Amino acid sequence: MRHAKLITNTLAGLLLFAGISQSLLAKPLPFRELDLPVAGFSQQHHLAKTADEHLIVSWVETDAETSTAKFAVLEDGGWSIPLAVVQVKGKLADPPVVIGLSDGSLAAAWMPYRQGATDRYAADILLARSIDGGLSWSPALKPYGDAARIYDAQMSLAALPDARLALVWTDMRHASHDPAADKKTNRYQLMASVIDKNWQASPEIVLDDDVCSCCRSYTDAQGEQLVTVYRDHATGEIRDISAVRWQAGGNPQIANVHADGWVIGGCPSNGPSIDLTPTAGVAAWFTAADGKGRVKLAFSTDQGAHFNSPIELDADASGYTNALLLDDGSALVSWRGRNGPDDELRVAKVTSKGKVSRQTTVYRGSFPKWPSKYLALARVGKHAFVAWTDPLQKKVRLVSLSLD
Repeated sequence: MRHAKLITNTLAGLLLFAGISQSLLAKPLPFRELDLPVAGFSQQHHLAKTADEHLIVSWVETDAETSTAKFAVLEDGGWSIPLAVVQVKGKLADPPVVIGLSDGSLAAAWMPYRQGATDRYAADILLARSIDGGLSWSPALKPYGDAARIYDAQMSLAALPDARLALVWTDMRHASHDPAADKKTNRYQLMASVIDKNWQASPEIVLDDDVCSCCRSYTDAQGEQLVTVYRDHATGEIRDISAVRWQAGGNPQIANVHADGWVIGGCPSNGPSIDLTPTAGVAAWFTAADGKGRVKLAFSTDQGAHFNSPIELDADASGYTNALLLDDGSALVSWRGRNGPDDELRVAKVTSKGKVSRQTTVYRGSFPKWPSKYLALARVGKHAFVAWTDPLQKKVRLVSLSLD
């Protein structure tokens, strides 16, 4: 059940003015751009960390016929030698992921399109593991059964204890692109599998049997507890953000992050993000329930079981949010705001009371469409890192922000 909150236009105007005033008064976040060890054209960026807290940057290099997924690690002395994970014919549907597992090994995930498929959205998710820092990789694993139908825009991953890996995807085995299809049975599902330390996949888990089709999901874990945030789909074409708490054995528990009441006939392709600590959580998302693009975040004091009232950061935004919890209980949020014909990559530090203490515009200009339109955000020690793909320079770019 979703409950709408009614506020007067006057109060809404005051809140918006207060938010704008805060951002103007906020101190900037110092940042500097880092050169990536990339050769030629690059896109489809992703940020993650090794088990010993070093930044992993992954990207895709393309030529006329192939796409190569590569990665590098930002070590104490600089970048490691960039290494290739896989090369495929044609394009990769989603940014590839390289993530550190708890035993020091690396896991990689990539999403090639299905060759010869009649559905142009059909893709596969393949996984591999490396125990030598990415010099070699295990044979590719397809961690789901033959009935699965992977939708090309969706996967999220999280590392678990004992060198395990959680994978979440959007499945269209019960979906049809035919406008005449029965709406009661035509639906996309959010599904998951957990891969154990022996690289065996668990049976598939249905996290939610009716979700928005092409908005990305985002998964984080603390210990055995997993939380995935995603854009839900409810009767009446309501597409608000939900969070499902789950564990390797299943038992999904779904909660609405906030009832924005966004009614839209198709998927806006603009998913949320979440970050967890042992005692708290924060989610950030985009909505246009009233016709205006807004960026919001909400804090949780119980690892995503419930969320506090949302804080609005931007009332003229394109979205594509990311959020991190910081040691002082505040959140660091990145998103794409609007400035005339251009978008701006904005980063803000926000307290749980809604005060914007720091805000910086990192980049202003154009951004690519799918599959490189999302931003990426990660934290290592006293620095945060933001990555994006610059369509004019035709490369992935990365900045480091000081959190002191």
